[in-house]
Amino acid sequence: AVVSTQSTGAPPEENWRELIVAKMKRASEASKRFGMILIAEGAADQDGNPIKAEQVKQLLSDAGMDVRVTVLGHVQRGGQPSAFDRNLGSRLGCEAARVMTEGVKSGVEIDPCIVSLKNNKIIKLPLMEAIKHTHSVKECFRKKDFAKAQELRGTGFSKKVEISKMLSVMDVKPVAEGTKRLHIGAAFIGAPAPGMNSGIRALAKIAAYHGNIVTVFHEGVDGMVGADYAQLSPDECDLWSMRGGCLAGASRSTINPSNVKAILTQFKKLELDCLVLFGGFEAVTSTLTLADHVTIPVYLIPSTISNNVPGSDFSIGCDTALNTIVRAVDCIKQSAASTRKRVFVIDVMGGNCGYLAVLSGLASGADAVYIPEQHVNIDQLQCDAYRVMDKIIQGCKRGIIIRNENSSPHYKNDFVTALYAEEGKDKFVTRSAVLGHIQQGYSPSPFDRALAASFACKVYRDIVKRTTKPELTPADLVVVGIRGSVTTFTPVLQLKMDIPRRVPVDNWWLDLKPLVQTLALPPNTATVQDNCTDTCTHCDEK
Repeated sequence: AVVSTQSTGAPPEENWRELIVAKMKRASEASKRFGMILIAEGAADQDGNPIKAEQVKQLLSDAGMDVRVTVLGHVQRGGQPSAFDRNLGSRLGCEAARVMTEGVKSGVEIDPCIVSLKNNKIIKLPLMEAIKHTHSVKECFRKKDFAKAQELRGTGFSKKVEISKMLSVMDVKPVAEGTKRLHIGAAFIGAPAPGMNSGIRALAKIAAYHGNIVTVFHEGVDGMVGADYAQLSPDECDLWSMRGGCLAGASRSTINPSNVKAILTQFKKLELDCLVLFGGFEAVTSTLTLADHVTIPVYLIPSTISNNVPGSDFSIGCDTALNTIVRAVDCIKQSAASTRKRVFVIDVMGGNCGYLAVLSGLASGADAVYIPEQHVNIDQLQCDAYRVMDKIIQGCKRGIIIRNENSSPHYKNDFVTALYAEEGKDKFVTRSAVLGHIQQGYSPSPFDRALAASFACKVYRDIVKRTTKPELTPADLVVVGIRGSVTTFTPVLQLKMDIPRRVPVDNWWLDLKPLVQTLALPPNTATVQDNCTDTCTHCDEK
């Protein structure tokens, strides 16, 4: 699709009418089946004149184009909340309650404040400071200082505007005489993740715009060894951003000492200038193998639903998988509450990383969550069973237990289901559900599409710099990642990770696990206290 974004933070040029008509004509000449123009509600030109959809329609119609207008309106305010919105609401609400409670306990009057999210952390800002900041943006518009207005919107806003412009270009820049066209190799290693297609599409479009080439190896490492590859044109992958899975083919095969020489031979034969890998921990170990044979820069773009790649807070695909789990749990909750009192033990993916379990548990209102990062014992299981029973006795119609697939080598899904069934007896019925590979499917979420485009743009800008270096070192094998609100590079040899368990050493989301437990508490905990064993160390009332 051809995307032209009119943003309130970046008004179009004075001759925006001529530019937009020219761009749509170039799209038609390039055999594009359709073009798409997004107009923000408050879009305006540099003189402050509003830009309306009907105005743009008339402009393109006069140029001989068939145009349709769709105003989304209040549809944008409806629908089910995403997992991110649910979790953000829970985090902000709990922080607001904590601030109020501390003020009451201390007896000190609390200044008006705003609880918000910044750099992936909950912070508290003075209300008047936030209002002053908002007025500063309006003042910048009045003074036509649009660059400052973008800056005040935040670094993330400015970057998204820049990426949108990069991906909407139509013309191809001619390669300067005497300048070598860059040849970029790309491969997908590991399980497919929603958003992989968005990432390779962004990389191919930006590279083609600068006159460079992207070659994709089919089926990951198998394509590298078997010389199964093809050049990827922007037209070929133009509509890939909305499609899930991995259209170029992914494989769990890794680069290892037995095949690395054959792979390097293919790189030399193709005269690759750099390699971009999409994948999870299999891609990490493959990059580590290449570190001993550095011939070209290597970039790893984290792409896995498990979100277990060190060096980044988020991986491409983890948000889509999270929303898929939450949708499935919503359906299960309806089933559980509509018939009779039921408790469901739900098994989710993630390997040895409990990200999906914790975040889906928080978003879906789970009563308990079991993850590999925190040891599970029989006392905890029994204590949680009493909590669920207590809630059901007090009127709750259902219970939800979310268990990571590797949370315990002994307390498997069947065991946990049987334990809850025995403890609940005539109080509730227990069922189990294994979500399986539906978690790898579905079309990528807006977050994953935007993250993939952001990573691809960041990588391409760095490719141009690194390929001009006279000498390469292992430091040129890097993982691109997002830390807070900053997209950074981390040399693969500096990653802090537990390789045997295939997980990072530090996980920011573990701080959210206590919040899941707090929100799952029943109104009255008397039954838990009466029935819990003396040896239990997990019951807050003990």
